[in-house]
Amino acid sequence: MPVIIFMMVSLPMENILVRSLLGVSYDIWVLPGLIFIISSLVLFPLLHRDFFDLRIHNKVLGNIALAPYSKNMMIMSYLFVAGMEALVAALISMVIYSGFISFPFSFSQFGFMVLCLLLYILILGNLFITVSLLTESITSHLFITFMIFIIILFGSGLIIEFSFFPRVVETVLIFQPLSIPFRTLQIFLSNGTVQWALIGLSLVLALAWILANGFFLKYKLRQ
Repeated sequence: MPVIIFMMVSLPMENILVRSLLGVSYDIWVLPGLIFIISSLVLFPLLHRDFFDLRIHNKVLGNIALAPYSKNMMIMSYLFVAGMEALVAALISMVIYSGFISFPFSFSQFGFMVLCLLLYILILGNLFITVSLLTESITSHLFITFMIFIIILFGSGLIIEFSFFPRVVETVLIFQPLSIPFRTLQIFLSNGTVQWALIGLSLVLALAWILANGFFLKYKLRQ
């Protein structure tokens, strides 16, 4: 999967966008975006299986709900396990990509990328869980998921910089939840500035979303 994504995204796009608007070679600029995309693709089937497929078929989830744990703890546990798998896949992809291009990050930049990736996984994982809990039809669920991946690919700054969009669209995309962790990372990579406000906003959003998903899960299990 990492090789296919690299061939389908980085190789053709670097001939169109030779350099980013920050003056960085496109293949290096897009590398974090490819890592985020891979973690997204790994995260979805794990949460889809547990919160949609097994739920609508009355398997596993209902039995687990009988355990003496709060629904918020269940949400956090599922997110932790799926998030770790997505993170491991992202790190393996990073190793694979180092065979195609030279590793462009220092130790501090790599550590900050992992932090932003974890925040992104928390937000996206919560979104996948919410969609899985609130939909009952497989058609609706897959349609909404398809739209989410379109936003991930083209509206989160992972492949195309926000400045390429019209000003109004750019303003909306910059502040949509999925783009905040990646924008925080790009600011740090470009000038070394840590946007603590954006990091705090992402963390608060993720924690509040966990509480909301705990409520949704409790409601669905009562039904």
